[in-house]
Amino acid sequence: MLLKEKHKLLRLLIIYLSISFLLLIFRTGRIVKVGRALFLYLLAPSPRIVSKLLSETGRIEESISQLVSAREENKILQERITSLLQEKEKLQETISESKRLKRILNYQEETPYELVSARVVGWTPSLFSSALLIDKGINQGFEKDTPVVAWQEGGNSQNPGVAPMKSERLEVGNPQENGMAVVGRISESGPDMSKVLLITDSNSELAAMVQRSREKGVIAGTGERSLLLKYLSPTADLEIGDLIITSGMGRIFPAGLVIGSVEEVLRGVGGLEKRARVVPRVNINQLEDVQIIE
Repeated sequence: MLLKEKHKLLRLLIIYLSISFLLLIFRTGRIVKVGRALFLYLLAPSPRIVSKLLSETGRIEESISQLVSAREENKILQERITSLLQEKEKLQETISESKRLKRILNYQEETPYELVSARVVGWTPSLFSSALLIDKGINQGFEKDTPVVAWQEGGNSQNPGVAPMKSERLEVGNPQENGMAVVGRISESGPDMSKVLLITDSNSELAAMVQRSREKGVIAGTGERSLLLKYLSPTADLEIGDLIITSGMGRIFPAGLVIGSVEEVLRGVGGLEKRARVVPRVNINQLEDVQIIE
């Protein structure tokens, strides 16, 4: 019994001394200092590592800054290049238009009739009619059946008037020489606008002849891109590549205006006439302005 009491007092004394020691350490703050030092020692990098990390970070920031600057400069240069290309295209278009108008003026000085320019302002495409709209009408002195022509650049300007080789395929808008070509005639006229019936329309016909042989016939529209030269004599002198012009008959178109070129020679029904498929001089799809013959 006495031994148990002694062990109990000893345990209490040990607990008391332990608590007192801990209280003493916390009071002096040494455990805090020891823990902090140990933490810094274990986790903090060396000065060399810190210096290298800072140096690499600076290089990365400088590279990023240079990259951003280069991208901005590249964007500015690209915008400038685009602007210069657009200005170049506008200048080329202006020069081309100036040359074309100069050629038209020179041509007008040599013609025995007056030409008035008109802008193409619309189209009336349909299955039954091929026509375009121009910005001139009754107020400008133009009425029904007034002839309309257009300037067309030739595909063989070095040798004007020379027919192409028979093996060379003719194309719309690819004539042998520069000059005015037939577009059509005014079919309806309003105060300040007119409808022009194109020569390709199936309702269009005009007197024509072969420039080389002077053989006469009639050009008729087919409703397609080609024309039909008909009513030629069975023995008419006609070859592929021959230039077809207006004959002056019919009192609408003056003589000598280019219509197109012979693409294929045909035989009429029963051999009573000779015919030909003709490629029109004017490329209707490219027309922006036309000339009205007064």
